[in-house]
Amino acid sequence: MNERCWTLLGSRDTGSETWRVRLHHVVEGEHTKVEADWSWTLTREETEGDVMGFYHTHPDGVGAQPSQRDIRTMQAWCSALGKPLLCLIAEGREPRIPKGYVFESDEHQGQSVDSLTPGEADAFVIGESQRATEVE
Repeated sequence: MNERCWTLLGSRDTGSETWRVRLHHVVEGEHTKVEADWSWTLTREETEGDVMGFYHTHPDGVGAQPSQRDIRTMQAWCSALGKPLLCLIAEGREPRIPKGYVFESDEHQGQSVDSLTPGEADAFVIGESQRATEVE
């Protein structure tokens, strides 16, 4: 099984600390790594401004915590896009209910989200919380 990665498109309501995102533009990777389509993602952000982060899979048995590579990648994307981003991770090949993390900046280690609710057509509603804990 190879890892897969989708770009998350949608919006963030900072007043209610709620993200509404959907999976878009899947990329197939290798068994233990995958990269988003960087060119497509940057073009999309420059034209639409609706890139909210990334959803990717980890191989079965690895877990859904961000790896050190995931953390560095999300920090780099926060720096490149100049905004907080979501990182959703699931074990296995197909989209399913992932674990979610918010990266606030290029120095932030990631915070677990408070709630993650699947919607229709590979969409999710994610709730943040001040009580969320930073990934160790």
